[in-house]
Amino acid sequence: MDEFEIQYHIENRYENQVRKANFQLLVVPESNREQKVSELKFATSGDYQIHFSKNIFGFKTIQYFVDTPFTEFKFSLSAKIEKAEFNPYSLSPWSSFAEYEEIRSLDFRIDNAIFLSATDLTRFPIGGEFEFPGYSENIRVFDFLLELNSYIFKLLIYTPESTNINTRIEEVLEFKKGVCQDYAHLFISLCRKNKIPARYVSGYLNQGADFIGSSQLHAWVEALVPGLGWVGFDSTNNLLADHHYLKIAHGTDYRDCSPIIGVLESTGVQRSIHSVTVTNQ
Repeated sequence: MDEFEIQYHIENRYENQVRKANFQLLVVPESNREQKVSELKFATSGDYQIHFSKNIFGFKTIQYFVDTPFTEFKFSLSAKIEKAEFNPYSLSPWSSFAEYEEIRSLDFRIDNAIFLSATDLTRFPIGGEFEFPGYSENIRVFDFLLELNSYIFKLLIYTPESTNINTRIEEVLEFKKGVCQDYAHLFISLCRKNKIPARYVSGYLNQGADFIGSSQLHAWVEALVPGLGWVGFDSTNNLLADHHYLKIAHGTDYRDCSPIIGVLESTGVQRSIHSVTVTNQ
């Protein structure tokens, strides 16, 4: 059993005074069968009352309502997580033909409709110059996803600040660069294009393992493999998600997993700084 310690900080500064604000944060590590949150603490720059709720996917969110004027908002989270090592490479007991029949079945499509439907950020562009791997009944789903993971890793160049949270796949493919959320959106779009359910995952990444993208919140993908369930793929690093990946939440794309959203009564420019430290104890 490995133990990880997480320190996460947000600092928002505002050009003009904010009169009122509602903040929602989605940064709390999930407790599930693979990871256990053993310690959790929060701190803010003001004496704000904390409220907890769950989003539409059932993940814990933190709510702050601030009704006194301010020009900065700081938030800190510290957590300890226990997670057992596991081998992410698995073989489905199903044949490739059985997997294909399941994926093409009406019941499967209905059950997983939300993770099969394109969103604004995961809609694959029509046309284009790229020949991406394609799924067929002659290949196991897991093997296809491994091939896709490797293809995207080789196609794109990880380039911090080259894109933003609203960047579409067309732009990512045009310049062949992006950050982890862009890798994830492209992977999701190609899964859904091939009728394989896929969901966007946000979380923390062990910084001691020298992974790309570990200095901030990380993004990867979970795809549904018949006979296996949801399996994590990280095309930013060309890896499968194992015990080094500490999940916060999943959704259809980045917008479902944004670490902080807010409604403010203010004008002017906002400056936001996020920092992450993850250590293996």
